Amino acid sequence: MKNKTTSRRRIDVNVEELDRIIEAAMQAPLNEADGRTLKTAVHAMAERLVRRRNTEKTSAVLEPKAPPPAVDTPEPEKQAAGHGRNGAAAFTGANRVAVAHATLLSGDPCPACREGKVYRQKEPATLIRIVGQPPLEATVFEMERLRCNGCGEVFTAGEPPSAGPEKFDATAVVMIALLK
Repeated sequence: MKNKTTSRRRIDVNVEELDRIIEAAMQAPLNEADGRTLKTAVHAMAERLVRRRNTEKTSAVLEPKAPPPAVDTPEPEKQAAGHGRNGAAAFTGANRVAVAHATLLSGDPCPACREGKVYRQKEPATLIRIVGQPPLEATVFEMERLRCNGCGEVFTAGEPPSAGPEKFDATAVVMIALLK
């Protein structure tokens, strides 16, 4: 703890005396002694209103707690963060199919605003489809995304008809059930 070179001095404030000084000041000018008393009291109250910054650490003020007695309790298992679903990058052995946009090419004028040009995005939109080939086969469709530099609109290539409507094909569900 740091030593302060200036410590706060104790000031006793007599409220009746302050009331007498204020009453006298309303009738006539204050004398020098009453003015100093009133000034000291006002400064003391103002000092109390100003919040002082407390930089003391709890460990420097309080005694350290004794460590809890050792009990054989198993460590709780940490759960992995996330939503429990696998992204397209998790399917490393999947077939990858690039799907180009049907009507737009990089550099074409924007069909939405007609002012800007569309350019290919670094990351394509992904669509994962899993079928029940022994044991499972995944296909990742990487659909081209084009973004207008004028209006910011993003145009994504449509899903190919071979992708199907569901992520897991009926054959994949059966194969997973058999493997379990």
